[in-house]
Amino acid sequence: MDQCLLEQEAYILCYLKNCKNILYNNLFYIDGIPSVKSYGYSGEYNILVMELLGKSLEDLFQIQKKKFSVKTVCLIALQILDRIEFVHNKNIIHRDIKPDNFVVGIDNKSHIIYILDFGLSKKYRSSRTKLHIPFIRNKKLTGTARYASINALDGCEQSRRDDLEAIGYVFMYFLRGSLPWQGLKIKHGEDRYKKILEVKKNFKIEELCKGFPNEFKEYIYYTRNLKFEENPDYKKLRLLFIDLLNKMNFEYDFFFDWMKEKPKINPDEGKRYMTKDGSINYEYGRENNKKIEKKETNSSTNGNTKKEDKEINVNHDAIVNTLPNEEDNNNNNKKNRNKNNLKSYSNQIVNTNSAILNEPLNVDINDNNDNNDNKVKNNNKDKKSEQDECIIF
Repeated sequence: MDQCLLEQEAYILCYLKNCKNILYNNLFYIDGIPSVKSYGYSGEYNILVMELLGKSLEDLFQIQKKKFSVKTVCLIALQILDRIEFVHNKNIIHRDIKPDNFVVGIDNKSHIIYILDFGLSKKYRSSRTKLHIPFIRNKKLTGTARYASINALDGCEQSRRDDLEAIGYVFMYFLRGSLPWQGLKIKHGEDRYKKILEVKKNFKIEELCKGFPNEFKEYIYYTRNLKFEENPDYKKLRLLFIDLLNKMNFEYDFFFDWMKEKPKINPDEGKRYMTKDGSINYEYGRENNKKIEKKETNSSTNGNTKKEDKEINVNHDAIVNTLPNEEDNNNNNKKNRNKNNLKSYSNQIVNTNSAILNEPLNVDINDNNDNNDNKVKNNNKDKKSEQDECIIF
């Protein structure tokens, strides 16, 4: 991965994680943001170490033979909408929504869906003034064409509406097993994008959602009709899937299709998603989470290192020590210096969030092919526009 993309990923994850530990909307906290353990470089290699997570939704979808039940898609929908609302509230748009970028946790967090890959993300408004970025046309596509919104494929600047529309296509992909614009026999990137755009525009939403509950059709209608700067009604969108679960007499039990048995968690955790107004009530399951946090805090204050952290440290050293050296293969001092660079920069980005988060993200990223082979646009003639797009956290 390009250094700029990886560095941006680390910046944003640390920023979101820092926000995550603060009371969210005067409630408790939000799940699904991975922790950054380490970030830095060693020689020509850039390294980002995050907490260990499970399989992606794409992997699980393939394991399930490309079919998820309506119940599982509703459970996924409520968690994904919660994650994306949190990201949007922190003035960031993702711009690469796809099943590969959502993964499940492991062990006692196997029921939690995490959002990943912020390498293509950007600020859509100022965190201080809330000034929205301007609408621009004739932009190259950023993201994955299969799930990208119609406006994104049509060269429009992206905003919150585009993330939400892309999420709708992910839902239909899970329900249908494929999307109508998949498998087009056009190799050239730009021609392929144009054809996907043409199919998306002309393919009726009713036909796309045929055979599935109307709530999915309503979701796509709503997101396609959002204005560029419009504040989406996340509660309304969540309520669609809450009502659907209620109509089908299902509870939010975190029992996804890929699970062999129900996860052993606090039963109240599911209630946070099943509110009457579509909000997320983090008070449910709060006491259980407090006990877990207290236990982890006591463990760290007693000088005990958690098993997970020990494993990360071992892997951290292993990564540095197994990386190929530069031309000076016998220069041990150089290897040690690279290792120290990795650790010192890791401490800088993880432990001094407040200082780092005041720096701007000064990259404008574009996608030039359907395989998501992303490149950074660094032309001098675009320097001013890049600076304009870049808003300090």
